[in-house]
Amino acid sequence: MVWQGYSKRLREVLGLEGSPIAVSYSMVPASKAKSGKHWVCQALLDAREGAIINLSQESCACPGGIWHLGLGPRPSGEADKALKKFLVEGEKLFCSIATFHRAMTLTTQPPVGLADYVVFAPLEKAEIVPDLVVFLCTPEQACRLVTLATYPDGLPPKTEIVGSTCHMVIAYPLVSGELNISLLDYTSRKYQNYKPEELFVTIPYHRLLGLVGSIDLCSAGTAKVEFPPGFREPTN
Repeated sequence: MVWQGYSKRLREVLGLEGSPIAVSYSMVPASKAKSGKHWVCQALLDAREGAIINLSQESCACPGGIWHLGLGPRPSGEADKALKKFLVEGEKLFCSIATFHRAMTLTTQPPVGLADYVVFAPLEKAEIVPDLVVFLCTPEQACRLVTLATYPDGLPPKTEIVGSTCHMVIAYPLVSGELNISLLDYTSRKYQNYKPEELFVTIPYHRLLGLVGSIDLCSAGTAKVEFPPGFREPTN
């Protein structure tokens, strides 16, 4: 499984804390998975530290996560009213239900009905081909990842940085096929104890081969910057 071999290389080159996270949409669960219910934003942290997690409609602890990952429909009826009230009056992430509606309407819709499971695993343990590879990293590491990913073609990513963590980190890059950067939503950042300097970069798997192949050629990887004669080298 070629993707498993990428993990050590990426960790060493980028100096990552923990593993890159493989995210796979599947009709069957992965074996050796951690049991119980999981919040999506916690599952990402657990997978970075070595856990394999199968999220389904039954095992996802967050109703919003079920919808945003596409494991179930958007809440309706009383559940929808409760969600809106929580977002506006509880989490205070939107000033009104109109702004929540606007955010949901103008962003990419979830992949509802695509699969029964969303499998999270450290990349070196992933037994199912990843759809996405997620990096929890520092801004400098994010800069290097984006540079390595765009080195082969120069195409700037079209990002979506508004919405829930599970939307920005998983649903949007899955549906769009775009690299995405996420600052996380503030609730998951605060209550799951993410570090202030951490953010997510999600690379669709079809772009990972080019990214890895760029490491030895690009200065964001291991290539040395070379200054031509007469070009003044910047000083620290």
